[in-house]
Amino acid sequence: MVTLLKKFIVLTFILISSGCVENETQELAPDDLIKSLRGEGLKCELLQHDSKPDLIEVIKDDEPFGLYKGDGFSFALYNVNDSSLSELNDKNGTLTILQNKNLILIGKGSNGSGYIQVFNTLKPNMSLDQLGIFLYPLGFCILIVIFISSERIYSLRPSLTFPRKVAKALRTGEFPNRKWKKRSAAERIVWVATKENPSIESLRSYARLEVNSMERGLFLLEVVISGAPLVGLLGTVTGLVKVFSQIPAGGGVGDTAIFSEGIAMALLTTIVGLAIAIPTLFLHSYLVRLVDKRASSIGWLTERLIDAVYSKEDSEVL
Repeated sequence: MVTLLKKFIVLTFILISSGCVENETQELAPDDLIKSLRGEGLKCELLQHDSKPDLIEVIKDDEPFGLYKGDGFSFALYNVNDSSLSELNDKNGTLTILQNKNLILIGKGSNGSGYIQVFNTLKPNMSLDQLGIFLYPLGFCILIVIFISSERIYSLRPSLTFPRKVAKALRTGEFPNRKWKKRSAAERIVWVATKENPSIESLRSYARLEVNSMERGLFLLEVVISGAPLVGLLGTVTGLVKVFSQIPAGGGVGDTAIFSEGIAMALLTTIVGLAIAIPTLFLHSYLVRLVDKRASSIGWLTERLIDAVYSKEDSEVL
């Protein structure tokens, strides 16, 4: 268990230091723009790339994602990450050149206001990188749940706790044979009872130690169940503080949009926290029930060993 825990800590450190826990920078999908334009009732027909050479000559090194014709407005749409508006040059001054994150729109026409508005207001879908610094504690909670659940499910297998051969021997009244090893908890209890000649209380205490070892790490799942929603709530409160601090400086018509968008982003941390805590609650309940089942079997084994190992003259001690 200690070795696995060390490996888990090292893995977590590597993930955080290498940036694998955090998503890459958000990008806009070109298809989302086309869908948004058509959703607004704006005409958007795909053209051949060579039909509008003046639109595709601005960026010569990249092929456009698509060349489109609308109502009085034609545009080329590029999906690039290494270009900026300062590098683009419109020699005639007749083109409309816009950039929104990784998308660049180069258009021409007298009726482009609707297209420009949709392009400028296009935003990427909400993703985990919007959690900010709270992504790290929530990601750490996920790693804890995966590690503890996997380790406990593996360790609580019947072959490592109460093998079938032990249950079969107890049902048939057979005495433990020498072929039994000390791989499982039940076999270790049998070994102590038959080889070390302990007292009855010592044997029962050792059985309780074996049961307690089955509960290792379960308290961490309880911490995640309680802590993940609290971390999410802290992220929500922090996000709301930022939203309300920006409202007075905004002013005008856009306040409602800014407010609703900020609230949605702030609540994302609570959603993620609850999404972690709820499955963890089910996993914890399942593991606790599994430990109770194994503990009942261990208790049955211990009492049967007491009856089988100790002689009749000691029966009054029982």
